[in-house]
Amino acid sequence: MIIRNLYQILFVLTFLTILTLSSCRKGGKCEEAPNVNQSGIVVAFKDRQTGRYLYSEVNPLYNKDSLRVYDGNGNRLVILSLLSSAPDNPNIGIHWLSFGNIFNSQTDQSSFNTEICKNFILKYKYNETDTIKACFKSKKTECGSVFEILKAYYKGQLVGSISNTTFVRVTINKD
Repeated sequence: MIIRNLYQILFVLTFLTILTLSSCRKGGKCEEAPNVNQSGIVVAFKDRQTGRYLYSEVNPLYNKDSLRVYDGNGNRLVILSLLSSAPDNPNIGIHWLSFGNIFNSQTDQSSFNTEICKNFILKYKYNETDTIKACFKSKKTECGSVFEILKAYYKGQLVGSISNTTFVRVTINKD
C-alpha cells in the first residue's frame, strides 16, 4: 500500500513537472507571451478644428501612406494600419496607425530599473511634423516582459496611460 501511494505521488509530481515545463513551450501559456521588444503606440489622428479624422476611410484629410515616424536617433519606424471604428462614433471607419518598436533592447535596458522617456517624430507631410513622447518602465514576467507603466504625451499633455501590457492606444487632436 505504501509503495502504491509512493508511485501515485511520484506520478503526480512528474505530471506537474511536465506541465510546468511545457507551459513555456509550443501550445503553452508562454507561446505568445507579451514582450516589450514588440511594443507600440496605436493612434487615431483627429483634426482639432474640424473634429474630422485625418485618416478616415472616406475622404481622408491626409494620405496614410505619407505618414512617417522616426525615433530620437532618426531611425524610421514601421507603421501598421488597421481599419476599424472611430472611438467616438462606431459608424465612422478610420485607420488606426500603429508604430513601434517603442522599446529598443540595445538602449533601453535601464527601463527595467527606472522610467525612461523617448520622443517619436511624426511627419504627416514633408513640411508638417509633430512629436509624441513615450515614458515607460519595463518589468519581466514569467515568460516575457511588459511595461509596468507606459504613458504617451502629445504637446505636453498626457493622452494615454496603461500598465502591464506592451502598447497604448490614444487619440491625437492635431492642431
